[in-house]
Amino acid sequence: MNERTEAVYIISVAAELVGMHPQTLRGYEHKGLVEPFRTPGGTRRYSLADVERLLLIQELSNAGVNLEGIRRILALQNEITRLSSQVARLRRLLEDAERRRSPSVNRRVVRFGVTRPSLPDVRRDDPFGVDQ
Repeated sequence: MNERTEAVYIISVAAELVGMHPQTLRGYEHKGLVEPFRTPGGTRRYSLADVERLLLIQELSNAGVNLEGIRRILALQNEITRLSSQVARLRRLLEDAERRRSPSVNRRVVRFGVTRPSLPDVRRDDPFGVDQ
């Protein structure tokens, strides 16, 4: 757990940090806009990431976006974050694969008694491989 995600602020402190009433935070939780950590006793604890999210909700609300619009914006932000992580992971995997392949670029594959390069050097016009 890092500083941004460590749930340390009780509801009254989180509300004061963002300039909202604690009941507003409860309402946002009820609407699914924020999900604070709950202690075994049921006390809400907010992290710095939660406080930042509340500030964004406040900013969007002040700009005239209704709660459903805010919910959708937050969902899209989460999806962007998820997809960005996935793209970064796939790039790392591709780079690793390319690094492993680089020293053996000229490696050949024997198939049906014919020696061929493992990957074609030039794209061919025939997409079905009939002219190969």
